[in-house]
Amino acid sequence: MKKIGIIGYGNMGSWHAENITARIKDLTVSGIYDIDPARCAAAEQNGFKNYPTAEALLESGIDIVLIATPNDLHKSYSVMAMEAGVNVVCEKPACLNEKELDEVLETSRRTGKFYTVHQNRRFDPDFRVVKEIIDQKLVGNTLSVESRLYNSRGCSTAWRSTYSAGGGALYDWGIHMIDQALNLIDSRPVSVYAYLKKQVYSEVDDGGKLIITFENKVRFEIAFDFWCYISEPRWRVLGDDGTACVPEWFSAEGEIIKANKNIELEKGCVYTPNGISTTMWPRPKQNIQQLSAPKLEAEPCWEEFYENVIDVLEGRAEPLVTHEQITAALKVMLAAFRSSETNRVIII
Repeated sequence: MKKIGIIGYGNMGSWHAENITARIKDLTVSGIYDIDPARCAAAEQNGFKNYPTAEALLESGIDIVLIATPNDLHKSYSVMAMEAGVNVVCEKPACLNEKELDEVLETSRRTGKFYTVHQNRRFDPDFRVVKEIIDQKLVGNTLSVESRLYNSRGCSTAWRSTYSAGGGALYDWGIHMIDQALNLIDSRPVSVYAYLKKQVYSEVDDGGKLIITFENKVRFEIAFDFWCYISEPRWRVLGDDGTACVPEWFSAEGEIIKANKNIELEKGCVYTPNGISTTMWPRPKQNIQQLSAPKLEAEPCWEEFYENVIDVLEGRAEPLVTHEQITAALKVMLAAFRSSETNRVIII
């Protein structure tokens, strides 16, 4: 049985504690550290031991520590933990910049301690069904992908609207969507163009769009917004043989429409009071094939993340979230910040 400690018992830290206890059989939550007395009291009420300092938690005999603090503290606690001989699972984003991440990864190499990032959105069913569509080429060769997530409630916690704490939509949800993009497209990202907005929050972005262009010419558009009241489809995949759509987040339901190339197109026209159009005349139903999105063989299972962490520590597996993947996602995210600041395409 491996022991895990948690630094930061806020929204995500408490979620990890509850779900590790309930769902991960070979891992036990040994204790927590938080600077907020109210959160310490909540942890104690939920049956978790409090430690007075992060150092005390790290010296308590734990095998792993989860870093679930505001983003600006990820680097310092990750380095502290590995220097103390403890393996690290860090909440996303790994760090705020490349210099910080370089220090973290160098510490991992030097100490021999395992370091990874909790990319839980790789287990979302909508993502998994889109991956099946792309991997099986169900709409032919992928030309472009659109990934969108919206809410209308703003940031989930106060610090996420603060620049010094590493807040903002791109750090919060954008990094998840970038990680998904890099896992869907089997090619190297070469450029990023981005627009980030500050609609309500004065210090940080609360929405934006970015286009990642890959070496194989696939264009991947990401859109996220914390103040959007009318959503668009969660996913759309455009291929050279059709289009796929997965409308809702955390749902595997979707559709695929392909052209029936063996039937000659009928000619027609759309008449409007402002003119006619043959271009916008809809394709006749007999000229299309309408299919359901593929069914997943198994329900995506978040437990796989921590099971993999345990297997890596036991020498039975390679990490699901690798240093190379963490680095690539951070580079794309930072390129998006630079692109928005300069209104230019950034070559990675």
